[in-house]
Amino acid sequence: MDVVSEKLSLRQFFTIAGLPGFVLLLRTIVMALISRQRSFEDVATVDTSATIQIALTVIAFMVAFYSFQKDPGIRKLIFHTPLLWFLLYTLWAAVTSLWSINAAMSAYRAFETLAWFMLICAVITRLYDRLDIFEIIRWTLYFALFTILFNTLNRARQFGFSLFSFDTLRMEQMWSTPFFFLALLLPVGLFPKAVLLPVSIFSLSNTAYAGMAGGLFALFTGKGATRKIFILAMIILLAAISLVGTEEILKNTIFYGKKGVGIEYTSGRDKITFQIITAAREKPLTGYGFVAGETFIVTKVRHGAIGAHNGFLSAQLGTGIVGTVLFAIFMISMVFKAGSKYLPQEYRTAFLASAILITIHTVGNPGLGSRVYGTWIPAMTVFTLICMVQQHYSYLYSDEDNLGDT
Repeated sequence: MDVVSEKLSLRQFFTIAGLPGFVLLLRTIVMALISRQRSFEDVATVDTSATIQIALTVIAFMVAFYSFQKDPGIRKLIFHTPLLWFLLYTLWAAVTSLWSINAAMSAYRAFETLAWFMLICAVITRLYDRLDIFEIIRWTLYFALFTILFNTLNRARQFGFSLFSFDTLRMEQMWSTPFFFLALLLPVGLFPKAVLLPVSIFSLSNTAYAGMAGGLFALFTGKGATRKIFILAMIILLAAISLVGTEEILKNTIFYGKKGVGIEYTSGRDKITFQIITAAREKPLTGYGFVAGETFIVTKVRHGAIGAHNGFLSAQLGTGIVGTVLFAIFMISMVFKAGSKYLPQEYRTAFLASAILITIHTVGNPGLGSRVYGTWIPAMTVFTLICMVQQHYSYLYSDEDNLGDT
């Protein structure tokens, strides 16, 4: 492993992951430049924007597949970690195109998922070959920063949003929140903390807050400062509940701006969820086709909605029980992998908190389980990072055990 231990320069950030890294960073630029407001009728339309995305996906697949063939490290990363379950889920998603209500859409979305999944694995493997573990983590955080800042600048140019408005925070929380605990708990520098933490905290996203709250419980497994953060957060929460009351807290957080507290006052996802569950019961084994079925069913309830905003429901509706089981095994395995005994304590706490957060995030945001959108890229990046780091330390412990036996 040709390790670069010093801090990354700007030039190294763009070049150190090689061609896979360049394509991944290029996606950020391209997606920001071609983004625009679209009505539901435009979603399935193959226009210039869609053509560019398809071309970029094909390039990503070609680069990823070439890397997969040439680099045994990528194959080891995928086949010897929970990422294998996601690969199986993706392949099953492709199979569902055989009975999908829109075969072309299901086939393409499965191909898209496979392409970016393999490319992220190639990027993390290339980084592992060139950087030490901590610098790999820093690179992933700067990847998130690069995406957030580029998206924000482009949105300000395109739509006139203020760079520091709540609209900006709200729209970029899907890119900041999956990295929240890595930025919070690891000594990654002031800049990542100064951007990722405020964007997550002030996003006014209930799903983000739920994920962060769930991730806090992982801090109890830590030592020193991390456990103190958990205890302090619990004290503040209990004090707020006792002084203000549970209903008042819910009214000013989860149900902020609503007419009351209760599931009937949500944003309409309760109706979407009910319709999805009803439809899933009609085709529990096979589903309606990856992504295509989800889109078709959801729009019956809410015109303009293009997804379930719940990865597990997306999996069930699109891929049936087989796909849902594969996806659930992947998500559960990732939580256990993040809490592995082989990881150093500081990494274990940050990774476990991140895995819990992403799992909760997946229940309430578009991302893993469905098409490559929303939290998909950042969540998969964090999960692939966790797998690589855990694999690294498990091999180190294995080598030490073998030396001890000789």
